[in-house]
Amino acid sequence: MADHPTLQKEMIAEEFAQKVVRQNRRDKITKLSPAIVLLGLTAAFSVAAPGFFSVANAMTILGQIATPLVLALGLTFVVLTGSIDLSIDGTMGLTGTVVGFLVMNNQNSMDLGLFGILIAVSIGGLMGLLIGTVYVKARIPSFMVSYGVSSIASGIAQSINGSLPATIVDEGFRSLALSSFLGLPYITWISIAVFGVAYIIQEKTAFGRYLFAVGSDERIPKMSGVNVSRVKILAFVWAGLCTGLAGVIGAARLGQGTILIGRNNLFPTMTAVVVGGTLFSGGKGGVVNTLFGVLIITVLNDGLVLLGVQAELQKGIQGVIIVIAVAASIVRSRRLISK
Repeated sequence: MADHPTLQKEMIAEEFAQKVVRQNRRDKITKLSPAIVLLGLTAAFSVAAPGFFSVANAMTILGQIATPLVLALGLTFVVLTGSIDLSIDGTMGLTGTVVGFLVMNNQNSMDLGLFGILIAVSIGGLMGLLIGTVYVKARIPSFMVSYGVSSIASGIAQSINGSLPATIVDEGFRSLALSSFLGLPYITWISIAVFGVAYIIQEKTAFGRYLFAVGSDERIPKMSGVNVSRVKILAFVWAGLCTGLAGVIGAARLGQGTILIGRNNLFPTMTAVVVGGTLFSGGKGGVVNTLFGVLIITVLNDGLVLLGVQAELQKGIQGVIIVIAVAASIVRSRRLISK
């Protein structure tokens, strides 16, 4: 009988989490607007941009989504809890550097292959664990902790990198980016697999439901006995693992282990998440929204390139989009965003 109150609290927490998930599913505007935007962009560029509406260009677009999709899927879980992770550039640069020095390269005698990849991805997870633990235990805003960890990771990567980056000569590793299956690079298939895993976690596990519950109002699951701190920390660990994998993908594409792999990835990742409809205030959105967000940003960039728009102007357009998306999320959630 002593366990009865605990069981009752767990049932209340689970019921609240499922209620939040059901509310999100009924939020048709959040669910459909990214798809409508994607269709609108596709239609507009099909008319305005020569060569956009073709099988070859469609395959090009799908070939470009690997890195942004993996990064955005990681960030999505963090944002769902109402937190933010600004460590993407530093952590991705670190893991990309590390894997370059662990697989066969021109700087040392290492040839760890798959084990080297696992080490690099695990380092990303450890960075996420560090961020989540400090954020939760020390009660420091997540944006401050993650930004600091990003700087730490960048410093470590710079120390490892030294004066010359490692050129990767492992053909099996390079084939992840250079070889394809059914017309798509292996790294794109890897990103699709990560999406599948993220979707299963979000929709089929208690942890996935608690992500929404914590982001909606963490007081309720906390009073019901849910370990809110654990949920938040695990969200950062997931984000770190995804960032670590993105670093590996970046190294495979570039053919080098260098800190430059992580440069300028944070802003596009945040853009994809909020454009997809995951609210910065937490509790609404999810990985399907993020998939649409990544496709929207990729299609937008591809169309602008075909139209001959300069790279600087493309960044300006992305900036306008993210401001509008964040403003819309505040209006919809009616909550201040505090990270």
